[in-house]
Amino acid sequence: MAETGKIFHVRCVDNTLQRDTLSLGRVYEVTRDIERDGYYELSGLGRFSRSRFEVVEPDDDPGEARRTSRSK
Repeated sequence: MAETGKIFHVRCVDNTLQRDTLSLGRVYEVTRDIERDGYYELSGLGRFSRSRFEVVEPDDDPGEARRTSRSK
């Protein structure tokens, strides 16, 4: 898991009920991991359930992730 206080990136894997805010397959910056409550705070967007995202490894190419998710 990500270190506390460290900014990291996550990919949206579920935008149910949040389609107007989240885009499936898009990578977002997490500014705060609220592990106790099960939320990520996303830069400029607010708090969302951690279950909606997967952590993106530093060597992942966000552009490649978007292309792959659209082709499915």
